[in-house]
Amino acid sequence: MKIFGYISVFFFFETFWPYLVKFENRKRHTVRNIGLFLFYIVVTTPVNYVAASWYNFIDAQHWGILNLFTINPTIKIILGIMLMDCGDYFYHRLSHRSKLIWRFHKIHHSDSQMDSTTAYRFHPFDNIGLVITELTTASIFGYGVDTVVIYFAIYLPVLMIQHTNLKFPNWFEKISEYVFASPNFHRIHHSHPRYLTDSNYGALLSFWDRLFGTYQGVPPEKFQFGLEDAKDNKYQTLWHLITGPFRNQ
Repeated sequence: MKIFGYISVFFFFETFWPYLVKFENRKRHTVRNIGLFLFYIVVTTPVNYVAASWYNFIDAQHWGILNLFTINPTIKIILGIMLMDCGDYFYHRLSHRSKLIWRFHKIHHSDSQMDSTTAYRFHPFDNIGLVITELTTASIFGYGVDTVVIYFAIYLPVLMIQHTNLKFPNWFEKISEYVFASPNFHRIHHSHPRYLTDSNYGALLSFWDRLFGTYQGVPPEKFQFGLEDAKDNKYQTLWHLITGPFRNQ
């Protein structure tokens, strides 16, 4: 329910103080994105339940590299968050390079009118691959329930901030981008041409992109949201958002 609370708050403010996107039909855009999100919840709930059980199992069995050492619990959680986010970064890169995964992930990127509802415009099968990555990372390194809960407590509001159609102070953008994937940092990732789409993969932390050479920086006035090969309105219908990855596009 917190997710819908986040959407409601940002949706309200960006309705009256829009930044980069001037909507032609925001009601239709909202219905489509929220409709996909509801479908996402239905499909992924069993997957997330299995994932939660696995994290508990890791804690109970003391699996993973971090559990081989005596580490302060706070330090262990910080390391776990960084390792989890690093795994997400590499899965995100893979989702842009793998033709199979991209079929599902491009649904998120095909939104040409980005706002707070875009934050949860994900195809459920895109999420399943990410969950598998996170479970693998957790099994290797040994972070469990506490780390995952804290990670998502931080990430979910950041995810909303990244996608909202609101302007943030320049000082906030400049300072936060050195650590976190700030709004303009992530908006570049939602822009075309493709070399911008294939950059700034960081989910929570931004320095992975600087470290691994995938960082791009362009001023906001150059942002062009969406994908060049998905501009037609037929790619924006709820039916296509759900079934498109399974058909020739």
